[in-house]
Amino acid sequence: MKKITFLLLFFFASLGIFAQDNNGDWKGLLKVPGAELNLVLHITKTENGLSATLDSVDQKAFGIPVTAISFENSTLKFTITNLQIEYQGVLQKDQTITGTFKQMGQSLPLVLKR
Repeated sequence: MKKITFLLLFFFASLGIFAQDNNGDWKGLLKVPGAELNLVLHITKTENGLSATLDSVDQKAFGIPVTAISFENSTLKFTITNLQIEYQGVLQKDQTITGTFKQMGQSLPLVLKR
């Protein structure tokens, strides 16, 4: 009985770890008035937590450093201070992140996919 309980606890604990695996590239299409911009968020896990850069492919802007990033309780948040960018989204069951991209007073929906 103890063995089964331990295995079940281990199984559910490991599910939580894998569910929060957010490393890698997340791509999205930002629809702004008069244009659509392909964005790619590159997330890397480091010794100090998460690190990220953002590419705005259509604007040929690559490697924009993300000032702050967190991914806790299935919620991704990041900011790029010098561009006045904020994003907050929630990881869905289909492994997409549905959220809101904010910049200079505008709020736009943005879905990120692996």
